[in-house]
Amino acid sequence: MRQRVIAVVGVVALIGLVFSLNFYRLPVVALSPGPMEDVLARLKVEGSRVYDSEGKLYLTSVGIDDNVRFYEALLDMANRDVQLVPRAQLYPEEQDSAEIDRENVALMDRSKETATVVALRQVGYKIEPSGVEVTQVVAGAPADGRLRAGDEIVAADGHPVDGTDEVRKAITGHKPGERVAVRVERGKGEKNVSVEVQEVEDQPRVGILLRDLFPDLPVKVTIETQNNIGGPSAGLMFTLSIIDKLTREDLTGGRRIAGTGEIALDGSVLPVGGVGEKLIAVRRLGVTTFFIPAGNCAGVRGQVPHGLRLVKVSKIDDALRFLRDPKAAATAPGC
Repeated sequence: MRQRVIAVVGVVALIGLVFSLNFYRLPVVALSPGPMEDVLARLKVEGSRVYDSEGKLYLTSVGIDDNVRFYEALLDMANRDVQLVPRAQLYPEEQDSAEIDRENVALMDRSKETATVVALRQVGYKIEPSGVEVTQVVAGAPADGRLRAGDEIVAADGHPVDGTDEVRKAITGHKPGERVAVRVERGKGEKNVSVEVQEVEDQPRVGILLRDLFPDLPVKVTIETQNNIGGPSAGLMFTLSIIDKLTREDLTGGRRIAGTGEIALDGSVLPVGGVGEKLIAVRRLGVTTFFIPAGNCAGVRGQVPHGLRLVKVSKIDDALRFLRDPKAAATAPGC
């Protein structure tokens, strides 16, 4: 009788363990191929004539499951299209999902603005920044407690500034241990702040991230993406789509082309995450050409689906050359 009771207790405990494992959230995220969208179909332009295109320019995305349970992880490990990575590899431990979502929305909005500026410059508009905003202050850095996210820097070392390059020049003009003086607009007033300069990776730094502010642009561009896509990685495809809409020439030439990459204000195409998952989604849709940032090439070796051509781009001009020049397209470097 006693053995039977022990056996029953053991079975109940095992059932309880199995049941409880289903509620255990693992410190990982699951990455999977996300939805693709034709940006040309999502783009609206006001203030300029627009032109139609025969082809499509797709942004690509990654599906992210930030709530992976024990048994879900077992299924994910059996799925070749899903990658499990430590959550800390993507997100700071102190950030919850809501904060991450808000940050990704902000990054997407900033990506659209940057893409619009780069595209308008490409088609002949002269667009210059009109201000500088602090977007982040690094915890523990000299600027921590002295500058705040949202501060607009109006002067550095007594000189008015209109763009981030001028602020960086003021900071890098100091030796470690010296102080840079900045004047910021905060709320409804202005404040003078002195921040010590430190050496980080052999460069003078104060521990802030900046972004250029722009006046009202001569052309208003709206991009309404779906599927809750966020982050900066669609910047390249946003830029190409805006240029295509604003120029008589059909850049697509009837082709279907996908891509990824963050766009910088100088036209550089920066590497992004989740490219392996994006390649799977692209090939599933039957698209055979994919623009990839040069900085991502090393990370996708051995992961490129058969029949998918990668076109390596370091700047927007590389992608435009491929689209406009058949000879350049034929010899464009891959990964």
